[in-house]
Amino acid sequence: MKRAKGEDDSNSVDRISELPKDILQRILYFLSQEYAVRTSVLSKSWRYVWRTRPNLDFSDNTFRGNKKKFLSVVDKNLQLYRDQNLCLEEFHLSISLTYSDRRFAPFLEKWITLLTAMGVKKFHLSIQTEYYKSVRVELPRVVFGEESLQDLLAERFVLEQEAIERIALSKHLKKLRLEEVYIKNDTLQTKIIYPISLETLEISRSNIPFHKGADFRNLKELSLCLVESSLDNLSSCEFPSLKRLNLRYCDGLKESHISINAPNMVCFGYAGCFIPSISFTTTSNEWNTYICLDSNDASSSWFVKLKALLESLSQSNICLAIDDNYPTPFDEEHIIHEILDDNGCNEPIAVECLQLNAGLSCFSTLLKGLFRICRPTSIGDIVFKSWEIKVAEFAWNILMKRESGDRHQFRHELWLRDLERVSLEIKEIGREEWRSITLPDLPNYRPREHYRTHFALKWRQSL
Repeated sequence: MKRAKGEDDSNSVDRISELPKDILQRILYFLSQEYAVRTSVLSKSWRYVWRTRPNLDFSDNTFRGNKKKFLSVVDKNLQLYRDQNLCLEEFHLSISLTYSDRRFAPFLEKWITLLTAMGVKKFHLSIQTEYYKSVRVELPRVVFGEESLQDLLAERFVLEQEAIERIALSKHLKKLRLEEVYIKNDTLQTKIIYPISLETLEISRSNIPFHKGADFRNLKELSLCLVESSLDNLSSCEFPSLKRLNLRYCDGLKESHISINAPNMVCFGYAGCFIPSISFTTTSNEWNTYICLDSNDASSSWFVKLKALLESLSQSNICLAIDDNYPTPFDEEHIIHEILDDNGCNEPIAVECLQLNAGLSCFSTLLKGLFRICRPTSIGDIVFKSWEIKVAEFAWNILMKRESGDRHQFRHELWLRDLERVSLEIKEIGREEWRSITLPDLPNYRPREHYRTHFALKWRQSL
């Protein structure tokens, strides 16, 4: 039966397009700039809504290298909002510059002036220069002149004197990420005053220094990677709000001992080629530590330094990962006996999990040395080079020495006496429960990407 013409008109009414304009603008607020523009073809009522939504998000990546068109489009849209007195709550801008590009700075200065005049509440800026060997461009100092700036990512720039002095002007800056941003030697002593509004600070591949007594009262997350400058002055800073601290391959820690006063610490992470000297003052009852070390020189002094680090972090739940990619020959008996004779290593530290990535030539020495200073409740996920069965068997044989009843071994390897039970456990990715399996069963659980495996260890209650 055919429907009369217009019979289903009521079912095809575009009710969304009939909504008030301010509601349509709020809908577009949650779309990316690209998808917001696409709504202009839906109907006449949608044609210009995207040009009046309360947020703008521009990236030069969408202009396929046409920098002139990008600058023109951003400039025209901001001017339109200004001329028509439109509400602009958020402005996101991402742009990359070439070394020879000098057109951007005047535009940025003009846009920041417009943003200030329009009372923009949130300004997010990602700005970077293309890599030209050792040549770096100075970060336009006007970047730090906008009070509404909340999120800044700057890559591959030089900070000159005036830009450093203007950082404090960004009174609402919450997130600052600096990658390959350097300070010239003649301005290294210039004190950087960070805005007290700062909640997240991420610095990587940089020589930016930390000065004594810096005010980080609202900082919640601090991440430093490949930072060359000394970190000694972190000990003089107060971190009442800090929850996460991540230090990765920072040479500035080598000759330092730092003590972090962070009463609300939740998570500390460290990765590097040397063992740092670091301690925390915190009132947190439950916080986690993740330590990842490259053990290219696992001498007896290396184990003693590691023991000191674990002791300073013993109030946290510790996960320890040791990666020995370039093993050197070990005199196992010499190392084990030196650790055994060291009175400072008599009380092993509780460790939640131990991950040991090492070849067969040094696996035994590393494991026995680690057992002299810590008591892990699990070893794994079995990351012994490539999940080889023979390595798992090798580890199992070491752990099961306690079954031999050799009193001579018990005297020289005291961990055997403390180890009550060992089991090999497996679980599927995405599931919580672990279940015991036997070594002969291990080859049946492939592909390995679907499973996690570890040795579960139970120690005598002497810790």
